Amino acid sequence: MFSMTDVMIDALWILALAGVFATFSYTDWLRHEQRGRWRDQWALPRFLVPLNGSLTAFCAGLALNGATAYTPDPWWQTAIWSVLAILFAVQTFTAWRFATAKGWEAPLEEKTQTDEAANGREGMDHQE
Repeated sequence: MFSMTDVMIDALWILALAGVFATFSYTDWLRHEQRGRWRDQWALPRFLVPLNGSLTAFCAGLALNGATAYTPDPWWQTAIWSVLAILFAVQTFTAWRFATAKGWEAPLEEKTQTDEAANGREGMDHQE
């Protein structure tokens, strides 16, 4: 028989997985509306905060599921899921802090002039 705790823990990781799919779906729709590229969306806090938040909940749900099961998973599996949950939580917090300071549309990694020089000075005419 399933307890209410088991149902809630399973609901956590299932809803978190739905959040991952919803994040990709919304970002794909917005990318299509703006006629942009996926590569440009991956660095935006608008994409990273919900994705990392959903992955945090997913990993936490699997860690709780393994720890509270009728026959618990090995300790190292629960530890790995817990460490992943903590790492995703740090990424979520970092992207959220960046978004509140610089805006949700500002990329986390901006190209600098030295990057453009290393890539052959894109956009400049090279006449010989």
